[in-house]
Order: sequence, then C-alpha cells, then structure tokens
Amino acid sequence: MNEQQSIRVFEHADELYRMAATFVAEQIRSAIDNRGQALIALSGGSLTSRLYPLLANAPLREQIDWSRVSIVFADERYVPFDDSENNYRATRQTFLDHVPVQADQVFPVPTYYRDPQQAATIYQQQLTALLTAHGGQIDVALLGMGPDGHTASLFPRHPVLTAIPAGALTVVVADAPKPPPLRLSLTPAALNTARAVVFVVSGADKAAAVAAALADTGDAMAQPTRLINPVAGTVYWMLDRAAAERVTQ
Repeated sequence: MNEQQSIRVFEHADELYRMAATFVAEQIRSAIDNRGQALIALSGGSLTSRLYPLLANAPLREQIDWSRVSIVFADERYVPFDDSENNYRATRQTFLDHVPVQADQVFPVPTYYRDPQQAATIYQQQLTALLTAHGGQIDVALLGMGPDGHTASLFPRHPVLTAIPAGALTVVVADAPKPPPLRLSLTPAALNTARAVVFVVSGADKAAAVAAALADTGDAMAQPTRLINPVAGTVYWMLDRAAAERVTQ
C-alpha cells in the first residue's frame, strides 16, 4: 500500500459525494492559489451523476475561478461525442455546461478520428503540452473503481497493462471486458504525475475490490489501482461505509 495514502470513510453515499466534491474544490483552489492555475483529469461513471452536479452548483461553483482551470479526461469510451456512452457528453451535461469554463480549456478525447491510435497520439501531445504548462503535474486526478477493480479504462489482467510503451501517457484499450469494447485511457504513468489522486468509491459491490486495492500486498495486474502510485503526490481513497466494509486499517 502506498505510504502517501489517505483513507476516508463516510457513513452514506450522499455524504461521500458531498465531501468528495468539497475536497476536490479545495484541491483546485489550492492549486490556483499556489500556481495560478489548475489541471484536473476527470472520469465518468457515477461521478457524472453524483459528484459533478455538486461542483456545478452553489456553493462550490462560486468558490472556484474557472478561468484558471484546464480539464482532461482520465479515459473515454471510443464513441462519438453525441453518443450516450461518451464520458465527455455526460460530463458536459452535468458539469461543464454549468460552470464558466471556456471551450479551449477543455480537452475531450478526440474520438472523431477513425484510427484510435491517431487519437491516442494527439491526446498524448495535448497532455504533454498541458503538463509542461502546469509544472509537470496534474493537480487532481479524479477516479472511480468498478466492482472488478478497473479504474479509468485499465482493466484487471487486460493485455494492455503489460504492453504500454515506456513513457506513454495514453493507450488504446481494445476488447475491454465492459462495453463499449474500444476505449482510450490515460496510462498509470500519466496518472502518476498527479499531486492528488482521488478515488471515490461507493457500494457494497465494490467492497472486495476496495479491500484488494488497499491490502498491504497484491497483484497489480489483478488490481490496476495498485499501479497508481504518484511519486510526488498523495492517493486519497474516499469511500462510503458499504464499500469499506472489508477494509482493515
């Protein structure tokens, strides 16, 4: 288990998402106060429906200078922007359309390319430029975790985990075990640039995966969250009581 790690457990999912949104807002404000800008990486799933609306509404919306925030995506389903499965579409509907962030500050995965590898190359170039402008680090990487232990689009024992080129920041994930099967993900190397990695996990169906992720030892190929271990950052696990029921501290 990463020594630079914090585990916070909340009684109910509503409290979890409320406190997680508050914490993320604090991290964004801290980055702006310290460096004049913030770079955040967003994920999809339940975050789009339960956490992002909290950031997009009072009081948190007014607490952030959105003109200083740049946004990338931790992963994306390789479908068009107007597809109901598209993370960017869902995030725009529940979050981005409701805060004063300019379009040129938001960097969706360019799924309009027929060749996903071309999209991965372009996204890596964009992320490299953003990291250069932000001191080499993502300020907040906001992640979830599935019952199978996947995070972003890094799936347990998927062949891509052992085939990511050294230094790559993006990777195409084909034949994902969860539909849609074609995805693009930031790599562990990219996520490990983060100052704060925030896992927000709720539900009893995640309890076994959470316990495996937080065990003192384990197989990172079976539990990809164990690959997220930033050298110059902290991993924050924010859990509801149901997700944490098998965790021993």
